[in-house]
Amino acid sequence: MFSFASTRRWQPAGKHVLITGGSSGLGLALAELLASRGASVTLVARNQERLDQAKARVQAACIAPPQFVQAISADLVSFAGCQKALAQATEQAAAHAPTSASTDAAAPAHRVPDAVFCCAGAARPGWFIEQTEHMFREGMDTDYFTAAGMSHAAAQAYAKSGQTGGKIVLVSSTLGFMGLVGYSQYSPAKHAIKGLADCLRSELQLYGISVHAYFPGTILSPGYTRENETKPKLTVQIEGDGEKDGLSPAACAKGLLRGLEKNQYFITTDFQSELFRASALGSGPGNGWLMDRLKGFIGAIGIPLWRIFEADALIKKHRAEHYRELGLNGGVAPR
Repeated sequence: MFSFASTRRWQPAGKHVLITGGSSGLGLALAELLASRGASVTLVARNQERLDQAKARVQAACIAPPQFVQAISADLVSFAGCQKALAQATEQAAAHAPTSASTDAAAPAHRVPDAVFCCAGAARPGWFIEQTEHMFREGMDTDYFTAAGMSHAAAQAYAKSGQTGGKIVLVSSTLGFMGLVGYSQYSPAKHAIKGLADCLRSELQLYGISVHAYFPGTILSPGYTRENETKPKLTVQIEGDGEKDGLSPAACAKGLLRGLEKNQYFITTDFQSELFRASALGSGPGNGWLMDRLKGFIGAIGIPLWRIFEADALIKKHRAEHYRELGLNGGVAPR
């Protein structure tokens, strides 16, 4: 699709941003970056101790006295929990509003947060046949419903208050464009984030709200370390060297902000994800008609070659070892 991006660059200075999953990884790196650009920040996560540590780091990144940083411990799995956290963020921010009549844009504390970043999420890789119903439901709660709930709370608050210009930023994954062995507990939720973004981008135009989705590849965060504890060896083989090819949370945060400043709808920060993006635009706006067509053409050739000669080839080669490893069929792969 054609891209009709606004020529106005989004700037965080003077804005109040709310970030879920803000105590570590991408969420924390994004909070520090936005604070260093003049934004006031509300961090939302479960663990209060980690939130307090994160709050201190974000405060150290602030550049102007009108800025504020606040941390809210909340369980965002339910819509009610998301509504409560957003209301608390808005109410607490009001305490930072200037007492005198001021037009200083650096302290818009009486408003609903100007931008909401849904960064909460976690992957728990493993073999589909060995994972449990609880694991799949937990994955949808953590990776989809936290984002859907906070987006719903923010959209309602914007619409009811008449506040326009709000921004909702969802975080999916390269695995929101494709699927891979070992990620059946995670990838479907990230596909759902993409679908949610497409629906909200369309519908929330009614209220003057813009919607964006970020599709990172490997982020070298504490979550990535936990992923590797359960990740099948075959998945590691197909993914390649994550330590070498992945990006730090800070690098991802910079890439995400760069995409927002350009008013991009789907944002990526690595070449592979960009090829998948250009090949799976659907009805959403692109990032430049000519370059998207070129990248889509490259993807139309390169992605099937990767799937056939690398991913699927490694999976088929691993079949006998897989049966032995899991003790299936007496440890013997059927012919």
